[in-house]
Amino acid sequence: MGHEFDYLIKKIRSAEFESNPFKHLHIESFLSDEHFAAVVGAREIDTTAANTPEQLLDQLESVGYKAISFPGCVTSKAEYLKWLEGESQKSVHKATEGFGMVLRLTPPNGSILEALDAFLKSDEMKEALANKFELEGELVVDAGIQKYLHGYEISPHPDTRRKALTWMFNANPGSDSENADIHTHYMTFKPEWAFISSFWQGNQDVDRCWVPWDWCETRKQQRNNNSIVFFAPSEDTMHAVKANYDHLKTQRTQFYGNLWYKVDPMLPKVEFEDLDIRAHMAASSSTLNSMKRTAAGRAAISLAKKFKERV
Repeated sequence: MGHEFDYLIKKIRSAEFESNPFKHLHIESFLSDEHFAAVVGAREIDTTAANTPEQLLDQLESVGYKAISFPGCVTSKAEYLKWLEGESQKSVHKATEGFGMVLRLTPPNGSILEALDAFLKSDEMKEALANKFELEGELVVDAGIQKYLHGYEISPHPDTRRKALTWMFNANPGSDSENADIHTHYMTFKPEWAFISSFWQGNQDVDRCWVPWDWCETRKQQRNNNSIVFFAPSEDTMHAVKANYDHLKTQRTQFYGNLWYKVDPMLPKVEFEDLDIRAHMAASSSTLNSMKRTAAGRAAISLAKKFKERV
């Protein structure tokens, strides 16, 4: 028996891979016009404008959204409101400036949202994506309808090795959402930092990490509504988001999902500070210069030279 969203699988199967800036599928007009209008018109998506952040959070909770643990975010309403008011300078990662909140609709009930959410999590969709991206092994789906509030930020990163696939479908209810500063950047390393991809490629037993924004450059953004991007995380799948907008009127909204490898051992991670060779070189040079200014330091340097000559 067919499903009303079967045409989405046909679109995935027929879509051509793009290579800029890395291998991915980018499908415009993913849903039919009728389906997309119903999605963005749903009360859980096109929520009522709020007057204050507190009212916004209350309204989102009233239609079924709950704060979730998510990269670049906090789950504490009080902590988030404190940051919005400028009373907290805290960030959740050294490569970011602050944090946001992500709320997931839990669960969507009795509407097209429920049907589409279930279809994106279905075995049929998982099988179609696994075949398209030639994924092997047992996979677990984690997906949902999410709103990302102002301040949400994840610096450039390729995703953890435990993820087999990532997708992001834009379902923003705002009339001018394409021009808002909320969209995903798809990026490449700047030439001087490109060695990091090679390091990840050659060290499969080390997990990948976030890096500072200025180590990468944006090649494209996913701005259009009713567009979806799929990619299989690898050493070059750099992407990032920094949401800076008025979330009281409307919110960044996505159907977001991942396929995870069921066997997902936690791997050690080399953080970006350890990959900053220039900083380490500067620190080593500074230490050497400091040693040269003291008698004990000069003696240590002399001994080191003599030892090097002997070996």
